Amino acid sequence: MRSERNLSPEERQTLEAAHVELRAAVEAYEAFLGKELQPGVNVPIVKADEMQAAQERVEDAERTLWELRERLLGWTRPPWAPPATLVSDWILEEDPGYDSEPDRARR
Repeated sequence: MRSERNLSPEERQTLEAAHVELRAAVEAYEAFLGKELQPGVNVPIVKADEMQAAQERVEDAERTLWELRERLLGWTRPPWAPPATLVSDWILEEDPGYDSEPDRARR
């Protein structure tokens, strides 16, 4: 297992690009998530093929990020980790400790 500090500049750039793509994909996918309906406002209509494409983009970006993490850092995805399409707000800029917390077994 390696630390991010041990990555070469090129490896770090590749990992950062994967993070950027996942954030962008999640942001685009959020447009398809349900929101509170308001009186007098039409129910939004979503095209299924557009939603599917957005979801596939998130899944591809997430898969790429985890493949890079495994190859570059030796990290494996925890089996209990939900996919980003289920928890689309899991990447928060306000959550600086996301990658620094030790992995604790769930009870």
